[in-house]
Amino acid sequence: MLMHARVEKVLPEMLIIASGLSIPDPRERPEEKKELANAAHKAFASPDSDFLSLLKIWQAAPDGSANALRKFCRTNFLSFTRMQEWRDVWKQLCDLFASDLRGSPADSENPQIPKQNQSVGSLNLWEKQSNSIHRSILVAQLGHIAVKEDRNLYKTSGNREVMIFPGSNLYERREKNAKPKPGQDKTKQPAWIVAGEIVHTSQLFARTVAKVQADWIAELGAHLCTYKHSEPHWNEKAGRVTCVEKVMLHGLEITRRSIDFIKVDPVAATQLFIRGALVEHQDTAITLRFYAQNNALRQKIETMLTRVRSNLVYAVEERLFRFYNTRLKNISSIH
Repeated sequence: MLMHARVEKVLPEMLIIASGLSIPDPRERPEEKKELANAAHKAFASPDSDFLSLLKIWQAAPDGSANALRKFCRTNFLSFTRMQEWRDVWKQLCDLFASDLRGSPADSENPQIPKQNQSVGSLNLWEKQSNSIHRSILVAQLGHIAVKEDRNLYKTSGNREVMIFPGSNLYERREKNAKPKPGQDKTKQPAWIVAGEIVHTSQLFARTVAKVQADWIAELGAHLCTYKHSEPHWNEKAGRVTCVEKVMLHGLEITRRSIDFIKVDPVAATQLFIRGALVEHQDTAITLRFYAQNNALRQKIETMLTRVRSNLVYAVEERLFRFYNTRLKNISSIH
C-alpha cells in the first residue's frame, strides 16, 4: 500500500491508514453502552469507506498530552492503549519513509477531510485524494475484492459468498416495514468493494471495506488478470473488426468491453475485415480508388456470368477474397 501511495502522492494519508490497519480496531463497543458507542463512532463514519473512518479518527484525536488523548478516548469509546500503539507504529513507518516525506506539507500528519459546507473545489480535491488512497489499498488487496450479489452479500475469489461485517459503514440495515418505491433501487451499496481482511467467524465476513471501481481493478491488477475473447465480427458502424473481451481476476468477471480483434488474432481479424468490408458489404464507406475500380470490375463480371446463366457467379466472392488476402496483412479497419 505504502509503495504505491508514493506513486499516487498520498503517502502521508496512507501512513496513517496502514498503521491503523496494523493494530486491533481502536473502537470499543461495551455491551451495556452499545448505543452510545455506536453514536460516538458515527461521527467518524465515512459512507463509502471504512478506511477513511480511520483517517477521521486520527484527525480528531488531540496532539497534546496523554491526558488529553485519554479523555478523548473515553468520550468517543476508543481504546487509549490501541491509540498509543497506533501512534507508535505510525512513527516507525514515518522513519522508514523519511526520505519520501521530505518536502511534504507541514500539516500532512493530520490531513483535513472537507465538510459538506466547504467549497466544491475543496470537495473535488478530497475526492481525488480519496480515490488515490483506495487505489493504493487496492494494489495490496487484489485478493480481497468482491462483487455485489444482494444486500450486504458479495462474491469474492474462489466463488465464495462473503457478508459485509455489520460494524462497517457500508453495511445496510433493513428498515422495518420499508418497501422500495417502483423503479427505486433496493440498495445503494457499491457494485465492487475491497476489504482489509476476510475472516471466518459465524460466517465469512469482509471487514474494513470500501467502494472501488471496476476499471481500477482491471488497471492495477492487469498482471493477474486473464482475458477471454468471443464474438469476433465486422462492425460496420465502427468501421472495424471488433470482439468482446472479458477481463477476469480470481474467477470474477471484472468488466467486459469491445476491443479491436486485431490485438487478439491479426490474421483472423484481417480475413474478417476482407469478407465484411471489402467483399460482402459493397456499400462500405471506403473512398479509395482501388476499391471503386475492383467493385466496378466485379459487377461487370457478375453481370456477364448472369447473362450466360453460369453458376460461377457464386465463385466471384471467393476469388475476390483470395485476391485481397494475398495483399493485405494486419489490417482490420477502414481507417
